[in-house]
Amino acid sequence: MTWPQSYRDGRGGRAYLGSAYIPAAGEQGWGALRALDPRNGKMKWEYRYYSAPWSGTLSTAGGLVFAGDMEGYVIALDAVTGKELWHLQTGSSIYASPMAYAMDGKQYVVIPSGGALIALALPEDRER
Repeated sequence: MTWPQSYRDGRGGRAYLGSAYIPAAGEQGWGALRALDPRNGKMKWEYRYYSAPWSGTLSTAGGLVFAGDMEGYVIALDAVTGKELWHLQTGSSIYASPMAYAMDGKQYVVIPSGGALIALALPEDRER
């Protein structure tokens, strides 16, 4: 799937940082995390960011999706609906993917932010 970005005169050009696009003056830029149905390619949900979502994502068997953005937020979404469940400001941009591990029966999510490594313990159970 491609998302062509044709040049339009007077829009300030474009920047190629992955597939980033610099909006025209006065337009609000945004990035998005989208969930696609692998059977038909249709979009199931979309979560919009104010800045580009440069990190990768992590989905868990418990129905959570974790991601980060250039503003420094770690975001937890419901994997079925895309609804934001929680976020945390880490203080620095997030460019790397989150990862998960378990220790002594407890599950953790870890994500690099700037020069720090943020570790979050997941709750035992959660309601949808």
